[in-house]
Amino acid sequence: MAVMARLVMQWALHAESLDDPLGKEEADGDGEPPRELLLSMIVQAMTQIAARLNRSRDGLAEAPEDTAAQLTALHDRMSRVRPQWGRSLVRDSAGLLLPVAPPPSELRSQAGGDLRVRVLDGVSMSAAMRCMPGPARCVHVIASADAQAGAMDGPCVLPVYDPERALIVDLLPYERGLVHERAFAAQLVESVRPGELWILDGHFNPAAILAGWPSDGSLFIMQEHGCAPAYRVLGESSEAGWLDGTPVREQAIGLPAECGASPVFRRIEWHRHDAQGDTPRRVAILTNVPATTRDALQIVQLAARTWRDTLPLPLDAVREAAAFGVIAARAAPLASGIVALAYNVFSAMIGVVKNALDLDERDSERLPQHMASGIEGAYGGMMIALPPDNWRRYDRLPDAALREIARHLAVHVDPRSMRRKRRDHKVSAKSQARLLATTLEHLLREDAELAAAGFSRLRTIAMATRDFSSNPSRALRHASDALVMVTKYNRPVALLVSIDDWNRLIGQVRETNFDRLSIDYASLVPMSGETVVSDLH
Repeated sequence: MAVMARLVMQWALHAESLDDPLGKEEADGDGEPPRELLLSMIVQAMTQIAARLNRSRDGLAEAPEDTAAQLTALHDRMSRVRPQWGRSLVRDSAGLLLPVAPPPSELRSQAGGDLRVRVLDGVSMSAAMRCMPGPARCVHVIASADAQAGAMDGPCVLPVYDPERALIVDLLPYERGLVHERAFAAQLVESVRPGELWILDGHFNPAAILAGWPSDGSLFIMQEHGCAPAYRVLGESSEAGWLDGTPVREQAIGLPAECGASPVFRRIEWHRHDAQGDTPRRVAILTNVPATTRDALQIVQLAARTWRDTLPLPLDAVREAAAFGVIAARAAPLASGIVALAYNVFSAMIGVVKNALDLDERDSERLPQHMASGIEGAYGGMMIALPPDNWRRYDRLPDAALREIARHLAVHVDPRSMRRKRRDHKVSAKSQARLLATTLEHLLREDAELAAAGFSRLRTIAMATRDFSSNPSRALRHASDALVMVTKYNRPVALLVSIDDWNRLIGQVRETNFDRLSIDYASLVPMSGETVVSDLH
């Protein structure tokens, strides 16, 4: 698990983004390079993300005292040459990890079809526009943090994630308050690309979104908050169907007349029944999705869906960045970026393992904690045994090679008990340990060792049988540094190899057999009438 984590972390980062731009002479603290400091922080963040699955916020382990200082120093060093480094790390990782994050076809068909779905997560936002009665009909106020459990305080970032790939694709800076809503909407539309369907899951300002959304083929769905309309009605509402026993109504709207020419939007209204069976709550949805792409009922289902449930890991750690303790305000965006990067690495690893193993729902729930424990317990010792320079050769591997390596390792990351593994795969614990050791040895062996092991690359000396019989000692001398092929009538009849080459050949054969079985043994389930070897010698 530690080896897989290291490889996927390197996979998720451009190698040049990890080099120290200021040189070793300006390194801070103990001189640890930014590359290793960043990767160790990603590992720390992964363990904190996994801890949130089964523990409350009060039960989380505290970050080491020096972590906050190290992160601030890292920010100060890298911000001189790479502004918004944390945000760019997240964006890069989402693109680099795509080869190991295949989208679920069912979710794609239910959500955007050919559109790329993006969810802007504002679930933890306070109700930014709460209406109170006043002399001029109503007054919009900012709900206090005390009135909203878990409401955000001060500036923060909001994650944008791809629910099909379970990856965070961007982090948008956000500051609470109506005065900041238009600035936030401007940053939002800068991140929008044609062919994307954005689901704005939170209390956002409808006027800013409607007025600023680009007309480039990108679409959005958002719920309306507040009572003051930010639009003008262009037609009467009409019934568009029934959902969960209540009618769904739709009407065309546009921007206010003073805004000039306006695109036509859709306003869809539905009354939602809560689980407690109370009075239905009105849900108003604003969207620019054409009716030919999604009808009103489908829009309501997309807007009312709990999108966080589609993700394998909790998102709260990304917003809070609590994995690093109390940090300086200027380093907070980098802290959130590192946690979001750790989220993507962790999510990609979980996806690789789930694709390699046929896990039931219970084992899938145990997998993140199982992986995080393994990484936390072994990563530090592994980096002592294998220094950072040993890992640089994996920066150059193509996606196909890294994907195959990850699949080789994934079959050994099994959260099931040893008893269930033996029952399901009929492979003994001793054989499983051998298979794992062989996979790691084959993966981590130096290039020079691989070249030395390739004895077949040595030159070959051909010798006729009559020459061999007349001077066998000469043939034996050649066998120490080359393969001696004995021929008869120009056809090979024998091959002389030295004892060292012979032992190396036998070792390669064994490793090849172990490696082949290590790739496929996890899915080895005997069929009726088949016999499976329970141990290898």
